[in-house]
Amino acid sequence: MNKLQLNKSQSGLAAVEATLVLPLLLLLMLAIGEFGRLLYQYNTLTRAVRAGAQIEVDANNIFDSSAKASREQRITNLILYGNVTGGSNTLLPGMTSDDIDFNYMQSPAGSGDWYYQVDVSYNWQPMFGASLDTFFGDVLSLSFPLSSSITVRELSQ
Repeated sequence: MNKLQLNKSQSGLAAVEATLVLPLLLLLMLAIGEFGRLLYQYNTLTRAVRAGAQIEVDANNIFDSSAKASREQRITNLILYGNVTGGSNTLLPGMTSDDIDFNYMQSPAGSGDWYYQVDVSYNWQPMFGASLDTFFGDVLSLSFPLSSSITVRELSQ
């Protein structure tokens, strides 16, 4: 068999290989991009929770039960919008004030110190949809909660 006949039998093989491999490569690239987006949004969530709790400690580290509602509103605004006054565009899409919980605890040692805990659970979903239909007629949910929490100590009055 000469060289010319060998090359003719191989023509078009690269196009077939590319057709088979290209969808897998694109799917892999999409998965890597979504994973990066997930890590970015988790980092944003964690930094917002820390900033919200920390700004209140820096402003007034004495526990005052009468100012609890205004404190929770400032922390909620900081976590949702990135500032204490509020806004219209949230830092994370679809995040609401219902995703934020506050818990207050007194020190068990009897020192009179108070602790408050800020828990946030954000329902993350990929850009291409929250669910995927399977071959068996079931729906596979692609969203899951990203959770972040911080506990801050305050001194008693």
